[in-house]
Order: sequence, then structure tokens, then C-alpha cells
Amino acid sequence: MPDHTPSPVTRALDAARRKLLETGTRNRLIHVNRANARANCLNVINERADEVFSILRLQGRRMRFRALGKDKADAAGEVPLALAEAAPDEDSGRLTDHFLETPLGPDALARRLLRLAGDARMAEEEQGVNLLYLALGFLRWKEAPSSDVVREAPLVLLPVQLVRNERSSTFDLVCREDDLSTNLPLQERLRQDFAIGLPEVDEAEGWTPAQYFALVREATAGQRGWSVDADGMQLGFFSFAKLLMHRDLDPANWPEGAFAANPLLQGLLADGFEADAPFFGPQDRLDALLDPARIIQVVDADASQTKVIEEVRHGASLVVQGPPGTGKSQTITNLIAAAAHDGKSVLFVAEKMAALSVVHDRLVKAGLRDVCLELHSRTANKKALALELGRTLSASAQALPGVGDPARLRRTRDELNRIAELLHAALPPSGQTPFRALAEIVGFIGKGAPPPAIALDGLETLDGDAQAAALAAIEAHVGARARTG
Repeated sequence: MPDHTPSPVTRALDAARRKLLETGTRNRLIHVNRANARANCLNVINERADEVFSILRLQGRRMRFRALGKDKADAAGEVPLALAEAAPDEDSGRLTDHFLETPLGPDALARRLLRLAGDARMAEEEQGVNLLYLALGFLRWKEAPSSDVVREAPLVLLPVQLVRNERSSTFDLVCREDDLSTNLPLQERLRQDFAIGLPEVDEAEGWTPAQYFALVREATAGQRGWSVDADGMQLGFFSFAKLLMHRDLDPANWPEGAFAANPLLQGLLADGFEADAPFFGPQDRLDALLDPARIIQVVDADASQTKVIEEVRHGASLVVQGPPGTGKSQTITNLIAAAAHDGKSVLFVAEKMAALSVVHDRLVKAGLRDVCLELHSRTANKKALALELGRTLSASAQALPGVGDPARLRRTRDELNRIAELLHAALPPSGQTPFRALAEIVGFIGKGAPPPAIALDGLETLDGDAQAAALAAIEAHVGARARTG
């Protein structure tokens, strides 16, 4: 009888997937309180979802904002219209005029857009992902049939960007080329609590929000008190980063057994990694083990960084720790360059956008732009991905500038090593090294004393005892001079 017990890797990944989906009502993808006039969102009224989707998404046009409310002279500075007061106008021209009507007054609207644009830009700079979406349509649902609390969850989330309009000194709304995504937390919440399958957002040719809303109505038809607000809209922040990870970890999207059989996942999540013997011993000299012809470094690297690079190239799995300024980004740059040279693929993941940018910029400066594929921020869409792949495929293979002859590198390395060896070699009969002698002379100079002017002839013949006796005589002489003046 086959054993269907999940492997430790499978159990660990299943637990991680569950943690990624926050299905509580504090998640704005589960519940949006549109009646709350928050400063980090903006309600849109008197519009039709299909028309707005067509203008922004299909036509690629900009839309501006129109204030219908009145400003207040007090510190709050805004008195938005209630959604119930903002009755739709029957004038069909207003639905296609490229203006999004809002319940705020002119000054309040300007402040709100300025804050939204600033917060969106900061989130993208720090996290490398877009969080600003225009929510089209809301599902009004209840956690229990007897509940008087109506929740509202967004159904279609259009990725957008606020762009400064230089003529009017305001902001226009522009649709980004990112893909539409299903509201996964809502999908999971409805599946768990009500056994309802929320339809997937499938943006095929001719797709419209109205078609999707019809599918949602059909799926939720048996729930008393539920409804779909097809033309409800709100501009605000919605985070999809964890949702994408949740989808990536779905075993259905991978070949059967791919997770459990992956040795890296087994090491990370279950068995750990075997403590293989390091390539470098604690007393090993790097130059004795490394051939300059095999070293791949596109930015400077010291001995400790070179050890890390070569350990990884020899198959080691390791963690590198160090305070800021110790060259971790340089090491990552060299690791990626070496891996690319060795025919390997590298996925570089960082929590902050700045870390990605530093490494990417160094690789570009090193002439390795064609091996880099950015999968974040503005580049994380199909069009940009296709352009990047096309550029790489059409790039010609060229030798990197500045790559020296390996034989010449060896000769230069050996000459430099010879200088270091002579500098630290003890000279008979004194046993002193040139490095030690120079250090003492520099120490005297640093204290303001002039360099020694005594004759140096014959000093090399003094052994250790003779040196000690000469030093004692000098100290006695200096002491006597100090006492007698």
C-alpha cells in the first residue's frame, strides 16, 4: 500500500503558504470601509467600471480627477460627499469624458493625490513593487446570514500610476502594464467559510469587468444579503507580494514531487546541509590554490571575499554575515558574474529595492547588462520582460574589456608576492625583518623625532644580544642627556 504521508518539505511549504494569505477583515483585500474618508485612498463616484477600464486599460489613455465636494476652512480642510449623496448623473457624456469624479473638494483632492503619489513612489523605491490600484467593483458580503455588518471586498484591481500633469500641476491616472490578478485572499476566504469558488480573473481578448461581475453574482447567488456593486471604485493601496508567493508555492503549478525531491529545499526546510570540508583551510595561501586564469571577478575583492566566491563556485552552501561597508554587495556582484561565466542561473532576491539596484548597477558597469533580467517594479510585466529577453538574445558574445593574459597575471602575482616575502623575511644575524625596521623608523617620525642619522654600516652584523646591548647604551645616553641638559 503506497505511503501518502506528506514529506517534511511538503508540510513546511504548506504551512508557509497558509501564513502568506491573510484572510481576516483587517486585510483591505477582504474588507474596504469606503465610508471612511481615509487619507490614503480616494473614492471615485458617478462612473462606470467598463468605461473606466476601456479608457485606462484598452485605450491606454490618461484620466484626470474632478472634485465635486466643497472644501472646509478648518484644519481638516475637506468635507467629502457621502457615497449615498453622490447620485450618478444620467448624462452619458460624463461617463466617457476622461474625468474621474470624486467626493472631495478641490484643495482636499489636490492634497490627497499628492500624498497618494508620494506614498506610491516611496513604496516602489523601497520594495520594488507597485501597491497602487484602482479597485473596480465590490462584493458586498456578510460573515453570517444574521449579521448586520456588510463587508466590501474589491473584485477587479487595476494596477495604476499617478503621473504629474505639468500643465495643470495636478496628477493624472495612468494604467500600468502589469497583469490583472484574482483577489486571492477573498477567494480563499470564500472557499473556507462558504465553499464558494470565486472565479479567476482571465483577461482574454474582449474581457470586461461586467463579464466578471456576472460570474461573481452567479457564484454567490445562494447567499442571502450579498450583492455586487459593479460600479463602485476606489483608488488605494493593495499588497499582492505575498499573494504571488502563495501562487508560486502551489504544488499544482509544478511537476509532481518537484518540491520534495529538490535537494536545496530539503536542506533548507528539513534535513539541513552536510558540513562539507571547506575548499580553503585556515592556514592555506590563496595563491597556491587559485589559478589566475580561473578567477572571475568583475569588481575588486579582498582575500576573505575571494574565499567566499570560490567556496560557492565549488558547491558550498553558506551564509555570509558582516556589518555595512564590508563588501557584501561587491561579493554578490562577483558571485553572479562567476556563476554566469560557469553557465549557471542565479535568482537574486532582496527585501529592499536599493540592494537590487546596487548590484545591478555594478553588473551593468562591468559590461554584464545582457546577463541581467530585472523581474521587479516597472519591469515586472510581459512587455518589458519580452523586450529584455529579446535584447539578450540579440546581443553578441564579446570578450570583456580589460581581461589580461593569464601568464602575465601569474608573473605579476609572483613578483608582488616576492616583494612581500622579502619584506617579512628575517635577516641574519639580527633576526629582524625590513618590515619591523621600517615600522620602528616610522614610529619615531610619527612622534616628531628626526629620522636616525647614525651610520648604518655594520648594523646587519649585530646579533640579538649585541642589539640589546647597543639599545641599552643608547637609552642610558639619552637619559643622561635629559638629566644634565
